[in-house]
Amino acid sequence: MLRWMLGSYYRQERGSFWLIQITMGLSVGLGLAWLLGVIAGLQFLNDSTYLNEFNLPLLVAFYHWPLGAWLSVLTLAGLLGTACMYLSIHMGVQSILRFQVTMLNQVMERIGDDNWLAVVADTPRKKTHRILKLSVQMTGLIVRRLVRMLIPLLTFVVAIYALVQLNLSLLMVLIPLSVLYLVALYFINRHAARNQVKLMGVSEQANKQVGRLIDDLYHRRRSYDSDLREEVDQTAYLRFSRLRYRRRLAEIHVTWVNGIFLVLGSAMVVFSFALDAISDRIDWMNLILFLVALRYASGAIQELASATVGFSRFLPESEMIHQILTGQTQIPEVNQPNGLVFYLDENNDIEFLVPDLLRLKFGIVNSYSLAEFKENSDVVDSGQSTWVYSVKPAKFKQAVKQNQEHISTVVVAVEGQCKKYHDVTKFLEDFNPQEFIKNKQQQGVMDDDDMY
Repeated sequence: MLRWMLGSYYRQERGSFWLIQITMGLSVGLGLAWLLGVIAGLQFLNDSTYLNEFNLPLLVAFYHWPLGAWLSVLTLAGLLGTACMYLSIHMGVQSILRFQVTMLNQVMERIGDDNWLAVVADTPRKKTHRILKLSVQMTGLIVRRLVRMLIPLLTFVVAIYALVQLNLSLLMVLIPLSVLYLVALYFINRHAARNQVKLMGVSEQANKQVGRLIDDLYHRRRSYDSDLREEVDQTAYLRFSRLRYRRRLAEIHVTWVNGIFLVLGSAMVVFSFALDAISDRIDWMNLILFLVALRYASGAIQELASATVGFSRFLPESEMIHQILTGQTQIPEVNQPNGLVFYLDENNDIEFLVPDLLRLKFGIVNSYSLAEFKENSDVVDSGQSTWVYSVKPAKFKQAVKQNQEHISTVVVAVEGQCKKYHDVTKFLEDFNPQEFIKNKQQQGVMDDDDMY
């Protein structure tokens, strides 16, 4: 999945990929040069002989310039670093937008084939709209973050190398805290993925429950009162809202955990540094450089963690894109009962797709529309399963009543689930076409299209 996303992006946007890495690298490098330059300059102002021990004549000559001159150069470096970061973000957004448009066209090209139908089989029209409107954009967001992981990864490696060179024993003190930090990130990622799956399931339920109440008020079938208020409290709206907030909080938790790690890590470093140097004069410059390297390592981990959290949050949506573009649909081998099966699908705008749906979901070869069955009732083959389908509940029930002596099973597909009636009389007693139509007409009042 990860290889597919990055590979698809890189093949299309190879030039932009490397421009983004170069500008991000320049941003980090210039920012580090500004920070270390200011620290070295302050130390030079405090002790002009300090830089002589590094045997860098050019550096010493640079700080012998007038204060305003070398400070202006460092400030310019910092500003250029900020500009490079802005440029990398701008190029990244434009590149991802191009990638999303390409992906959108690829998905639209697949509409009608088996891979597409296998993904959207339960609610073809609605799920296709969701994929085109949300899943493509979420996949673009994931790819954008993954593309920006290379420089933070290199920054982390360089920062760790610097920490080892500055004080290995001091770095070892941070290992227990680092293990706890990684464990916390693991649970945050796992929670984010599970939360997104739950949200996708609860969203439809909350939409229908609240939508039904809104329709009752809109059509003046009832007025707002204490009973309706209790019904609102009993809907899945509260759980839906809670899951959405949890999705938003996932990356905030990463920032929070990273902040705790940096604060506690810095405190441990300063304390250990002070204990090691209790009998000698503290090398403040070495301590400052260690903290700077620690800060860069911590910042790089936060960016990497935020990218992995984003991947976990949006993975269910991206999986649908991946399956449509690369999946290999397998028709199930199902032992179907012999005889005549009547099938009702809740999606009244996809009757032309029902034969393909039956083939993909049940392995059905012999399927006929209700109109075809009425014209030629001899289509029933007693030696194998024959399915008669419809998307019109009233006519379907009437046909079932007229042919109940010959029907072995009635199947009703609602919200992607199939309810089977082996007792045809039971179906005729329970099924209400008007209620069926009302339930499927509930409009989504809380579309889950907020990605942030």
